[in-house]
Amino acid sequence: MVCVLQDAFNATVSRDYEKAVSVIRNVVSSSEHSFSVEQLELIDHVYACILNTSHYDESLIEVCWEWIDAIERMPRTVDQRAISSSQLSIYYAYHTICRVQERMPKKSNYVQIRTETWTRVTNSFSYLWAAATQLWKPAELDRLDILCSWSYLCLQFSDVVSEEVMAVLENSKENAKEMLSSSIVVENNHQANQRILTIERNIRDSKSLAEKLGRRMASLYSFKRVSKITLNP
Repeated sequence: MVCVLQDAFNATVSRDYEKAVSVIRNVVSSSEHSFSVEQLELIDHVYACILNTSHYDESLIEVCWEWIDAIERMPRTVDQRAISSSQLSIYYAYHTICRVQERMPKKSNYVQIRTETWTRVTNSFSYLWAAATQLWKPAELDRLDILCSWSYLCLQFSDVVSEEVMAVLENSKENAKEMLSSSIVVENNHQANQRILTIERNIRDSKSLAEKLGRRMASLYSFKRVSKITLNP
């Protein structure tokens, strides 16, 4: 399969995007098992190239869902390389979906579509976050990167963001801050603090924007415990 995916990769290099789309879709549709880390990296490259050359909103959203579904096939590989790489791809796909939804003509089911999309975002990042808590310590950069991506999506989906997710972000961010403040020497301390500041800003702006849209959000600082998220088997 790697050879076939390499053909799709080579097609993007030669700008034969129609061939790349055909190859990648045949691979995904003809197989039901999950992909290895190496296969996912090739898939990520091809889908990213397809997105960058798509000109129609409907096709952009379709490609994004295909990409997410390919990454999230079970059983997934829970290791640092797989989780770190896939979270960036999943974030980019949801970011693209959000922006396309916002600029497309609003239909009567717009709120329902946004709510359903946010449910998918929550499911995707709940899995990633559960994996991150197993793989990295609270202040490690890869773990904070997942919180950063999730917090950016909270801001982008502020019209439908849930208080439960905001509470997870707030409490997880506080855990990381506490660890940094109580440790004498922490590797990549500056980068970790910068990520925490980004998460704080995104949480604050998400809450503010949600309230401007007429949604009442509970005080994030009233939550005392992190909502428990478990990793699916």
